[in-house]
Amino acid sequence: MPRFHFKLVDTRTVADHGVHDLVDERSAQIEAIRLARSLRADRPELVGRNCSVAVVDEHGKSICVIPVDSI
Repeated sequence: MPRFHFKLVDTRTVADHGVHDLVDERSAQIEAIRLARSLRADRPELVGRNCSVAVVDEHGKSICVIPVDSI
Protein backbone atom coordinates (compact mmCIF):
# COMPACT_ATOMS: atom_id res chain seq x y z
CA MET A 1 0.00 0.00 0.00
CA PRO A 2 1.42 3.43 -0.93
CA ARG A 3 2.61 5.79 1.80
CA PHE A 4 1.72 9.48 1.82
CA HIS A 5 3.33 12.23 3.92
CA PHE A 6 1.10 15.03 5.27
CA LYS A 7 2.53 18.40 6.33
CA LEU A 8 1.09 21.73 7.40
CA VAL A 9 2.93 24.42 5.44
CA ASP A 10 2.98 28.17 4.94
CA THR A 11 6.20 29.29 3.24
CA ARG A 12 7.93 26.44 5.09
CA THR A 13 6.88 23.27 6.93
CA VAL A 14 5.04 24.27 10.08
CA ALA A 15 4.09 20.82 11.37
CA ASP A 16 4.45 17.22 10.30
CA HIS A 17 1.14 15.37 10.37
CA GLY A 18 2.59 11.97 9.79
CA VAL A 19 2.74 9.25 7.21
CA HIS A 20 -0.41 7.41 6.20
CA ASP A 21 -0.74 4.16 4.28
CA LEU A 22 -3.60 4.77 1.85
CA VAL A 23 -4.97 2.98 -1.21
CA ASP A 24 -4.25 5.66 -3.80
CA GLU A 25 -3.71 9.36 -4.54
CA ARG A 26 -7.46 10.07 -4.45
CA SER A 27 -7.63 8.70 -0.89
CA ALA A 28 -4.70 10.93 0.05
CA GLN A 29 -6.50 13.98 -1.37
CA ILE A 30 -9.64 13.16 0.59
CA GLU A 31 -7.60 12.73 3.77
CA ALA A 32 -5.88 16.08 3.13
CA ILE A 33 -9.27 17.79 2.83
CA ARG A 34 -10.40 16.21 6.10
CA LEU A 35 -7.20 17.34 7.82
CA ALA A 36 -7.51 20.90 6.47
CA ARG A 37 -11.13 21.11 7.70
CA SER A 38 -10.12 19.77 11.09
CA LEU A 39 -7.25 22.25 11.39
CA ARG A 40 -9.54 25.13 10.39
CA ALA A 41 -12.03 24.17 13.10
CA ASP A 42 -9.53 23.31 15.84
CA ARG A 43 -6.93 26.00 15.16
CA PRO A 44 -8.73 29.15 13.94
CA GLU A 45 -5.49 31.14 14.35
CA LEU A 46 -4.29 29.46 11.13
CA VAL A 47 -7.02 31.12 9.05
CA GLY A 48 -5.66 34.04 7.04
CA ARG A 49 -2.04 32.91 7.39
CA ASN A 50 -1.80 31.15 3.99
CA CYS A 51 -1.44 27.71 5.57
CA SER A 52 -2.05 24.57 3.54
CA VAL A 53 -1.93 20.82 3.94
CA ALA A 54 0.67 19.46 1.51
CA VAL A 55 0.81 15.79 0.57
CA VAL A 56 3.67 13.96 -1.13
CA ASP A 57 3.97 10.29 -1.94
CA GLU A 58 6.73 7.97 -0.80
CA HIS A 59 8.84 8.99 -3.81
CA GLY A 60 8.57 12.72 -3.10
CA LYS A 61 5.99 13.42 -5.81
CA SER A 62 3.59 16.22 -4.88
CA ILE A 63 0.02 14.88 -4.71
CA CYS A 64 -1.93 17.95 -3.62
CA VAL A 65 -1.90 21.17 -1.62
CA ILE A 66 -5.15 21.99 0.20
CA PRO A 67 -5.43 25.58 1.51
CA VAL A 68 -6.81 25.77 5.06
CA ASP A 69 -8.46 29.12 4.25
CA SER A 70 -10.64 27.91 1.41
CA ILE A 71 -11.77 24.50 2.60
